[in-house]
Amino acid sequence: MNNINRLTVALLLVLLIFGLAANVGAEGVKLGYVTATITATSQAREAKVVEEWCEEKDWDLTIKNANGSWAEYTNAIETFVQSNVDAIIVSNANLPSIKPAIEAVNKADIPLIAIDSGWAPGVLVNITSNNFVMGAQISSYLMDRLGGKGNIVAVKFRQHFGCRRRGLELDTVLSEFPEVKLLDEHEMPPAGFVEDTQATMETWLTRYGDEIDAVFCVFDDLASTVALTIEAAGYTKDDIFVVGIDGTQQAYDLIRRDSPFVATIAQPFEGYAEKALEIVEEIVVKGVEPEKATGGMHVIYLNAPLITEANVPDKGKTPFE
Repeated sequence: MNNINRLTVALLLVLLIFGLAANVGAEGVKLGYVTATITATSQAREAKVVEEWCEEKDWDLTIKNANGSWAEYTNAIETFVQSNVDAIIVSNANLPSIKPAIEAVNKADIPLIAIDSGWAPGVLVNITSNNFVMGAQISSYLMDRLGGKGNIVAVKFRQHFGCRRRGLELDTVLSEFPEVKLLDEHEMPPAGFVEDTQATMETWLTRYGDEIDAVFCVFDDLASTVALTIEAAGYTKDDIFVVGIDGTQQAYDLIRRDSPFVATIAQPFEGYAEKALEIVEEIVVKGVEPEKATGGMHVIYLNAPLITEANVPDKGKTPFE
């Protein structure tokens, strides 16, 4: 073999070795993903994106559902740490309730990315929409539709940082409308919230009946349940209307068919998941420094538009397509 051939073979071997090394990083990613309640439409949408991404990239994915239990959530994360995953994504977590798990992740030097969970020390970044903005926007719409006068009830959820902020914005907006009265409010449980909300709305209809003009719900699964309960009791949107936040297909269906559900804020849940996965890929596969991968931000906000009868998407579509 002459010198030129030897050089050619050597170069090919080097390229092959580097190519194999690059493929190991891409195909060998071991990802742990945990969500609070996968029966929630928003969380199911996020999980679907994660599953499809990992299947396409040939990543090793483990998804765990905490079933509304912060103890189960903590156990899931600690299991991921013991399994030596390359990265962990948490969705809809109550970060103060899982602090020991966050500390375990940090000790193991595993990147921890959050979706719609707020931010706390130990979390690299949280991907979400601005819940103060969404809460203020839907609350303002509610007041405007009432004409600044009437009675409302509200379903809230303080255990989730975003829902808590939305409820706080309702309280703030209410302070500017003295002729709008909050007749009652209810704190939903972390699990079984659909049945709980239906029972609560039925109780309110019995207790207050025609006094109720509108219902504020901190997310769409609750708002859809409330709207269907109102319809079942014989009321229309002219009697009682409902607003929510999320932008689920069920919400869009109810808005399109002239039900009591009249407005929502559309969150880009698929976008949250995609952004989180892109950051994992940047860090784990491409070797980018975490701070550079997140742009140096603790929170990354994606836009979330107001959706009403005037701009509701066609069936099966979203505002982001």
